[in-house]
Amino acid sequence: MSGLVLYDARGVPSPRRVRICLFEKGLPFQIRWMDLGLMDQKAPEYLRINPMGLVPTLVHGDVTVVDSNAINEYLDEVYPEVRLTPETAAGRAEMRGWFAFENDWAKPFRDAVYETFAKDRIRATGLTPDTVGAEIAKRTPNAVYARIAARLIADPKDEAKVTDCIDLLMEKIGAMEDRLSDGRTWLCGDDFTLADIALAPRLAMFPAIGVADLFDRFPHVGAFAHRVMARPSWAASDIAPEPGETTRNVAV
Repeated sequence: MSGLVLYDARGVPSPRRVRICLFEKGLPFQIRWMDLGLMDQKAPEYLRINPMGLVPTLVHGDVTVVDSNAINEYLDEVYPEVRLTPETAAGRAEMRGWFAFENDWAKPFRDAVYETFAKDRIRATGLTPDTVGAEIAKRTPNAVYARIAARLIADPKDEAKVTDCIDLLMEKIGAMEDRLSDGRTWLCGDDFTLADIALAPRLAMFPAIGVADLFDRFPHVGAFAHRVMARPSWAASDIAPEPGETTRNVAV
């Protein structure tokens, strides 16, 4: 099989999960950067690889895997030397339960990000509601994406929506705080697993939606996140594209 190719994007938590897993396992890989603000992920050639039009996607020879947690489970089976999946059926069920927990509150988080980080990202391109359509048309023939981008540029931040999303998120993180209060080191017990990799990147992005004190509000969650961030794979996975960069070969 040929090398590992990761379709990635700046400032998105799900590809970082895969990068963390790759560094934990010591696997070199190539990044192909996608500009989500300009809808690279909706280009027909990318949709043939990932019909959902999302990142990340992993291509490994003739195998294509989508969804960050599915990618990490694939990597853990194909490269089992550094094991990141619990050995028991109960442990694996608990791990996947944490995947589902994170996915449950990912929607209000994304809604808040849409109003904050996503609007800032597309405005940073310097495009206007009138000019963004031409740029996105280079990537996708579907005009709806140009309309979405134009609204991102033109519409002010919906403060009420962000507040509602944050209130929902605090309820979810409160449940995680309760679970971690039993003194466990990692989400599934004593061993670092893909569950920990699944949760930490999105927890670290709360400042992007205006919540800078999450770890103060929830000290058990904060202590957990800091344990993940102390691992070498966390710093190593903090990768962003240089201006004009489309690919990067990452050694480990």
